[in-house]
Amino acid sequence: MDVKLIQRICLNAPEAMDFLANYWARYCHEIDDIIDGDRTGPEKILSTFALAIELYSHPFYLKHLEAMKATARNITNTYADTVAWEKSEVEWQRLWADYHRHCSNEMVLTIAMICGGYDHARAIMPEMRATAYHEHHDREGRAV
Repeated sequence: MDVKLIQRICLNAPEAMDFLANYWARYCHEIDDIIDGDRTGPEKILSTFALAIELYSHPFYLKHLEAMKATARNITNTYADTVAWEKSEVEWQRLWADYHRHCSNEMVLTIAMICGGYDHARAIMPEMRATAYHEHHDREGRAV
């Protein structure tokens, strides 16, 4: 995510921007790299676990613990299904996995709600969802 988008999502709240840009986004990418086999070896995997310690003790996360914890659990649960179903022989499971593989954006939704309420989150999320789709699909709608 670019800086201007993070500023818009977080309404320039420094702790929220730090959490989203420097911890959440990085953590999600590293977890995905572990799952995909791109982040291998004990040092790289353990550095992701060390990042998790920082993420889950970040001041913004702790200030909004109940909402953040529930969101993180829901994202983890959804991501587990996307991983399990992304290569399924059942078409609806593959489609479901494809459309939900950006479930980490649900944390963006939670942060936008915390920082600016429902109307602010509604102003941000359609753009986020469209961008996630278009960045990961070709013109025919095939996942890339």
